[in-house]
Amino acid sequence: QVNSRFFVLTYCLALLALLVFRRLAFRLSLAALQKSDRRLNHVLIVGGGDVAQRFFATVAASARLGFKVTGYIADQAAPGFACAHLGTIRQLPEVLDREAADNVVIALPNAELGKLGAVIAACGNSPAQVRIIPDYFEFMSPRFGVSRFGAFPLISIRANPLDEWHWQFFKRTFDLLVTFLLFAAFFSWLWPLLALLIKATSPGPVFFKQERWGMKNKRIVCYKFRSMVRESTDVDENGRYQQAKRGDPRVTRLGRFLRRSNLDELPQFINVLKGEMSLVGPRPHPTPMNLEIKDSIQHYQFRHLVKPGITGWAQVNGFRGETSDTDLLRQRVEHDIWYIENWSFFLDIKIFWLTLWRMLRGDPRAY
Repeated sequence: QVNSRFFVLTYCLALLALLVFRRLAFRLSLAALQKSDRRLNHVLIVGGGDVAQRFFATVAASARLGFKVTGYIADQAAPGFACAHLGTIRQLPEVLDREAADNVVIALPNAELGKLGAVIAACGNSPAQVRIIPDYFEFMSPRFGVSRFGAFPLISIRANPLDEWHWQFFKRTFDLLVTFLLFAAFFSWLWPLLALLIKATSPGPVFFKQERWGMKNKRIVCYKFRSMVRESTDVDENGRYQQAKRGDPRVTRLGRFLRRSNLDELPQFINVLKGEMSLVGPRPHPTPMNLEIKDSIQHYQFRHLVKPGITGWAQVNGFRGETSDTDLLRQRVEHDIWYIENWSFFLDIKIFWLTLWRMLRGDPRAY
């Protein structure tokens, strides 16, 4: 036992020393690269527009990574940028011979894309690595995707791992497996019990049905255990959607318990069985709410690229319940989009367990 403790202590100290040494060696190597101009990666930029200038500034600010801008090529020198101008596009072959660039980055504005063929042809006689920055890159998210359709490269402005059929199949299989297990172990007795309590404590149906928007804006009927009085309506006298508020008089006494514990959401497992929803995904919003805000929140409709979920990344991060504050709604949408772009099976598992933990601990925004 003493030997095992000594081994663990020695191992941890050795690992810590190696990590410190690795970081120190990395910094020393970068410092050596900066001192030795020959070992730097020299970058020649083709283009003098806004994108080219921004890329120039980015590389210059990242000199510690071993890159150095040789200069840029453009038919006209940009104001305030003339000192780095090395010549026109027609002079590119001579500049490449003279400067011996390691990388050529083409950042032509859209108005000059007709010159792209001549630039690539000129780079054909150079050993430099050629890369292209599209002028529309600012419209793309950091998690964009690149694919091929026949001979055509396609750029997706937003990554969506669930576009792949095998991941869709995997997620669907997980949804069905968990749902069947829950029905067998809990729902077979819990649902009848909740139904009896609802009927015994307030007049009206057991289930509440509401039209919401699913994947690709498809209208679905979302099921919940009724938690409000039978006479409650979704919209006010002005036709605006009424979200549930803290202390909402429409909520029954039992309904408050159901909403705090999230038990009112259990019938949405019917939507999962029907293939309209998933266990994890962006929460579906009622139709009136979607119509009110879809044009006021940027990228709002991206939420509907995947199936909606019983729980989601926004909900486990505290963005659930009432969203009368536009900023809160915007943050919820941002969390939903982050989930779509970064989806993985392990992320779904994490959200699922965080949801269970919040149900046991209690969520202050559940009302």
